[in-house]
Amino acid sequence: MAVVPAWGDQAEDELTKLGFFTEKISDAPAPSPRPASRIAENVTVITAEQIESLNVHTLAEVLNTVPGIQLEQVRTPGSWSFFNIQGAISKHIQVLIDGVPQNDLVENAPDLGMISVQHIERVEIIKGAASAAWGQALGGVINIVTKSPEADKAVAGSVFSSYGQKSTSDMRGELSGTINRFGYYLSGGNLHSSGLVADNQINGNNAYGKITYDFPAKGYLTLGFDYRGAVRGLFSSSEFDVKDSDSSSYGYSFLNFVYPFHNRLKLDLLVRESRKTHEYFAHTYAGVLLGDFSYTARERTRGTSAKVTWGDSWRNLVVGVDYQHDTVSQRVTLLQADLDERVMDRWGIYTNGAYTIGDLTILPGIRFDDTGIDSNLFSYTLGATYQLTEKTVLRCYGAKGYSLPNALRVKPPEQVWTAQVGAESSQLPYVWLKGTFFYNHLWDIDNAYIPDLKQAVRQGGELEVRTVPLYGLFFTAGYTFTDARNRETNERIKTVPVHSAKLSLQYDDSHTGLRGVLTGNYVRWNAVPENGARDASVLWDLSLTKSISLREYAPELFFTVHNVFDNSQYQLFMLENTGRWLEGGMRFKF
Repeated sequence: MAVVPAWGDQAEDELTKLGFFTEKISDAPAPSPRPASRIAENVTVITAEQIESLNVHTLAEVLNTVPGIQLEQVRTPGSWSFFNIQGAISKHIQVLIDGVPQNDLVENAPDLGMISVQHIERVEIIKGAASAAWGQALGGVINIVTKSPEADKAVAGSVFSSYGQKSTSDMRGELSGTINRFGYYLSGGNLHSSGLVADNQINGNNAYGKITYDFPAKGYLTLGFDYRGAVRGLFSSSEFDVKDSDSSSYGYSFLNFVYPFHNRLKLDLLVRESRKTHEYFAHTYAGVLLGDFSYTARERTRGTSAKVTWGDSWRNLVVGVDYQHDTVSQRVTLLQADLDERVMDRWGIYTNGAYTIGDLTILPGIRFDDTGIDSNLFSYTLGATYQLTEKTVLRCYGAKGYSLPNALRVKPPEQVWTAQVGAESSQLPYVWLKGTFFYNHLWDIDNAYIPDLKQAVRQGGELEVRTVPLYGLFFTAGYTFTDARNRETNERIKTVPVHSAKLSLQYDDSHTGLRGVLTGNYVRWNAVPENGARDASVLWDLSLTKSISLREYAPELFFTVHNVFDNSQYQLFMLENTGRWLEGGMRFKF
């Protein structure tokens, strides 16, 4: 990133590159790519360059810097962590990589701590119901786009290595290139720690790869795979005489065929298969079980998706169909018996599009889903954007969405009506602003911790600000207010963050090769008093990166201080956050 002395063409180029002038963004998290000025939802896009500047290890750490997203546990890298987007919990968020769903079938929850950042090209986040295009997405979508093969070299790649306290290490690398019509991308690594908090150790491995082939006339084929496996300590408590751990493995493969009939009509086919195994171990569970206890869940999924896209970014229509065959079972070893096994077939058909008249774009969508659990659902969306000025966009949309329940319990899917109104502008000198108001009405809620909660209203607002780089420095901040209440009693729902804020001060000097990022995370949990929560302070992380020289293949050294002021921020006393800890490392690209 260049040093920008003041507002002008160079500063505008910087904001455009970072995605702040929405009319110039070409890629967007929608089934049909279009400029962000024609996306009605509240969308955030994180690039590989931004991820690299943070020197983090997993997707969970990246998302914890995004306004409106809050991890419930900030512990050893690679740990399991529930999260929420504007109060929507993990099982309400659809997470995909290469179009392959990452949510499990038992609890419909994704494991973000096991997703390495090495192979991520960008992360596209939709905050709010998006079922009309994406299926089960009551609270939003996290769509991960992986890196493509290096187009201009036969062999390219990188090596990343870090080491920190408690033997916390991350060793990973990638190879990429193109030979004639064939391209390849391979990455893999190991994340290890003795545990930055008690009994929170981890040893995880990951491998990802894809091979692409460009057909002589037009179109391409992609064959890919992904594997993740980890053995982790979860937590321990001497007070309750409990010590928990888990072992997880997840792998999937996919085949993607894309064929453009001409520049306004494209076919996209995806075939995929995935397998998951999750084992949970507990030494004791006071008051219920004595002795060792273990639980195992196994899943297998086969699916296919097809969609046809017609038009351009101004006017387009998408028609698609999804099908998925699931097998899931669970077993408790204490009982020496399989508890449940279920086989499901799910399918959905959808259409959505965009129609632009002058500065106004209308964005309708509808989807029908046979959920495989005795429930058929229609999801709708109707949105609009208006280009008020060259640098200001107004947005609004309403939608009906849903999220699937536990696959082994026959319950109706949770559903939501949602509405958003917002604006995004770089009209003011030196500053980019984005504001959103949201309202959600949820029903058929399945919450084991609050059994009397059947309907809820979740509403609030979010404000983001970012400055133009000035002498290499720029500032970003985001604040989210969420008021979540039981619709029947009007009582505020516990554990939903009422106030949260993200802060970041970044420095980037291409003349010296020095980069730095200081991030802050503040949250007020509105926690259950008996949980012993701590949430009155900000967690600060500082990461500095320095190129050894300014040559093309120069290695970079980095040093990171996590939780700089050794503050506490957690929702449950048994899941305390990590204290201050240090790590350093090296990155080399070739």
